[in-house]
Amino acid sequence: MGRPWNDIALDAAVEAVEEGYLNAGLVLLGETHRDPELRSLRLDALSRAAVGRSQGVADLLAGSRDRADILLWLGRTVIDEAWVIRGAGFSGETGEDRFKMFFATLSGAHEPLMEAARLRPYDPVPWESMIWFALGMQFDRTEEDEIWEETVSRSATLFSAHWARLQALSEKWGGSHEEMFSHAREAVALAAPGNPLTSMLALAHLEYLRAEERRLVVENKMVAYMKFSMRYFSERVVGELKEAERRWTAHATAHPRDLEAHHLFGAVFIREASTHDLAARHLRQVGNRVGRGAPWSYLGDPAQEFAAALRRLRIPLPHPGPD
Repeated sequence: MGRPWNDIALDAAVEAVEEGYLNAGLVLLGETHRDPELRSLRLDALSRAAVGRSQGVADLLAGSRDRADILLWLGRTVIDEAWVIRGAGFSGETGEDRFKMFFATLSGAHEPLMEAARLRPYDPVPWESMIWFALGMQFDRTEEDEIWEETVSRSATLFSAHWARLQALSEKWGGSHEEMFSHAREAVALAAPGNPLTSMLALAHLEYLRAEERRLVVENKMVAYMKFSMRYFSERVVGELKEAERRWTAHATAHPRDLEAHHLFGAVFIREASTHDLAARHLRQVGNRVGRGAPWSYLGDPAQEFAAALRRLRIPLPHPGPD
């Protein structure tokens, strides 16, 4: 759980950081200065592993010559700590006291991220982290757009940045379905053949399905819900998704975010009977690795939902690996 990557060194570093050996994470980040995709993936993983240890990350600054990696890690860890406080539910499900603690904690991420960006001006990853900061702090669209421009001016196709921007544009965060789909389709067009960034279209469809199905359930329109779920995957929707999938898989080379893209396409293709073969093709690629968030968390417990998908496709459950 929580390790949707093929990076043995990152596995070891995550375990070390979780046990308090923070220098192991710093070494891993130091290897990524010329690879934004790998840098963003490792930062995601190491920051989640360091939740509750942000002060320990800050303590690494004492006597350090290269402060940018530490400041980046610190800022992103504070963001993750804040979102743990807030919880993953909708805003109406979060109490006032928890919101106050969330904002107070999140505000501490701004200074280290901006200093990291200043020290390494070509690095897009501090700006990608700022997308999540801005989302939590409820920046207005103009401010969010400025952060997005800073990000893509440094890396136009950074997978994690496009994921974050899609969330920021989604209806649940004050955007709209139209803006979200426009962004996803732009990402597909922008992606070079072989780039898993095309899976942003799958993510957009999953976001839309989740939003509409939740709305219909809340409104107790169960018949409408069943009809919506059955009729959603029109020939146009399926064709668009297949084209985006082919743009990646027909020319794919190794990418740090491959497993996440396989999960996204697998999760959307399993929703339609005519594309179960494609769902199986993708989900056979991920082994026993599944993330804690989207896409499987949209349906329930990620591990249980992923296992249910494999059973539905008659794919043997993967061996869990050593304890």
